[in-house]
Amino acid sequence: MWTDDYIGIPFLPDGRDRDGLDCYGLVCLVYRDRLGIDLPGIRGIYSHNTIGCLKRVARAMAEEKLRWKKVEAPKLYDVVMLRTGEYAWHVGLVIDKRRMLHVLEGADTMVDEYTGLEWRDRIEGFYRHAG
Repeated sequence: MWTDDYIGIPFLPDGRDRDGLDCYGLVCLVYRDRLGIDLPGIRGIYSHNTIGCLKRVARAMAEEKLRWKKVEAPKLYDVVMLRTGEYAWHVGLVIDKRRMLHVLEGADTMVDEYTGLEWRDRIEGFYRHAG
């Protein structure tokens, strides 16, 4: 499966290449590699997992999602935006009707079920690139 090319890339705050990625960096890398789309890098806002930093990320993601179309039925390469606590700051890439490719601090890139217990109640929405 195409996701095998991305599994195991380490988490790196502000990472935008195969040496290390944050969650939005993973979206940027896959869109560039697989779809030929260069997304804005949105750099310099995530440095560590604190409330202040997560608030900055949530604000940036709220701004970025305005450039995307919210959809009810996600398809391959759509972005799933996820909340932890009150802030929607984490994103993953839809790979099928129940799974996503994503990366978190403390873990390498992985496939996970967005329909599973850990994520299903945290979904803020699904977004399709409008460009």
